[in-house]
Amino acid sequence: MSFNEKLQKLRKMNGLSQEALAELLDVTRQSVSKWESGTTYPEMDKLLSMCKIFKCSLDDLTNDEIKDIKQEKKKNSLYTLIDSILYFINQIYQTLKVMNRKEILKCIITMTMIALILLILQLPFITIQNFFFETLEMINNETIKNFGYHIVELLIHIAYYSLFLIIFIYIFQILYLNNDTYKTRITTKKIEPTEIQTQEKEPETKHKEIEKASANIFQVLSSLIIIVGKIIVCFFTLPILGLLFLLCAALFISLYLLLKGVLFISILIGIPFAILLLLVILEIFFCFLLNRKNNERRIGIMFLISIIGLGSSFGILLLDINSFTYVDTTPKEATTDTLTKNYEMNEQLYFLFSDISEYQTDNTLGNTIKIEATYYKDYTEITLPPEMHSSIPYREKPYAFINQHLLPILIEDLSNRTIHNYAALNDVNIKIYATEQNIQTLKSNYEQEIKRQEEERIKMEENDFNQESYQNTIDILEQEKEELKQKNEELRISLDDYKNKIEEYKNQLKSLIEE
Repeated sequence: MSFNEKLQKLRKMNGLSQEALAELLDVTRQSVSKWESGTTYPEMDKLLSMCKIFKCSLDDLTNDEIKDIKQEKKKNSLYTLIDSILYFINQIYQTLKVMNRKEILKCIITMTMIALILLILQLPFITIQNFFFETLEMINNETIKNFGYHIVELLIHIAYYSLFLIIFIYIFQILYLNNDTYKTRITTKKIEPTEIQTQEKEPETKHKEIEKASANIFQVLSSLIIIVGKIIVCFFTLPILGLLFLLCAALFISLYLLLKGVLFISILIGIPFAILLLLVILEIFFCFLLNRKNNERRIGIMFLISIIGLGSSFGILLLDINSFTYVDTTPKEATTDTLTKNYEMNEQLYFLFSDISEYQTDNTLGNTIKIEATYYKDYTEITLPPEMHSSIPYREKPYAFINQHLLPILIEDLSNRTIHNYAALNDVNIKIYATEQNIQTLKSNYEQEIKRQEEERIKMEENDFNQESYQNTIDILEQEKEELKQKNEELRISLDDYKNKIEEYKNQLKSLIEE
């Protein structure tokens, strides 16, 4: 393994970017890039610094015959983080120590203005949070919805405040910690004469240590941002996988319809391109999650191809939709059935049928009520009770919308570019036959029942309102009770104080009288 390959591998293993490694070695990013590409070779002092950074030997780093790089065991990451934070705090302290009052005041005002400006960055995060909240509103389960709210809010806050902290510290470091004026003051302040020769050689090392500590802090914060980003990407990946599953199922259905003689060119073209687009997005997500480098050129070409294909299929789909004809009736292949039943009339009888088409007058029925229900037997199942009470529940659970009887009709209509009113297949048409007097009684009972139900609803709402009002009153009284208890306790303490003072005054007066 050549040196440039080892350098690139070691840099990635230690989680360093080219900029971070260049900062630790006090060189430019272009120099690191040239070393990794094999264009140039670093000097010996840089090689030694690399060995210290990567915890490996010089022979392991430079010998091309050695393929396995043995790194020394890293220190505990917690201790490393603590050391980095302490170095960074020390750097801030030393910088503020060499500033005068005017410079400190200017620093405070400047960083306060920067913090206020950075608060504007919260707006896009709030927009993203509101988008997720609106998406979660579609979930019916309140427990899952509330859990989703808390998770999204936590992730958004972590992402925002981490980004805020990184930008704020980075700007502070550029303006003050890396300022040559303050660095010079730090290295020249209070140097003892006997230590001049020793410290002349040390400032550069100390600066590098401080810069390395700062780079470690930024590395930790950047890792935190990457972790939050990966969690958000995982959150997006799940619905994309679900959509990919649905598109594959839709492709299978379109191929099945093609075998049945139903051809939709737009769907057959659009679904593969939509699947290709989702695969491109998933590849980008997985490369980000697994820290793998993706082929940007290939992904870009695939993305453009999928967009062009989706746009073309959408245009063809509009032409296909324009060729369809809507017929506001049920398919002629659907057959109806009629269920008839007779009941005896009583004075309390009423009907709450939502499908009643009309009342039919038949004075020959006498005191008998005849109910005639017409429905599509292959799509709806109804039943009428053997005895009539105040109201008749008639419909049982309907069949599934897509069943074995409807599927052939749908395929036939699609091949003919026709759409019928399929929802009407679940309708039930009810006619009630009775004498004119009984019809009037049924209508009157129905109106009274509707009025009674409305009154009950209003009464229930009033009871709920009164109950809420009473509860609020109870809460207020409980609060007042607690306040009175507190005041009584304060008065009791004051009374005890007064008693003690009176007792003291008595003792003093008694002593004066005795004297």
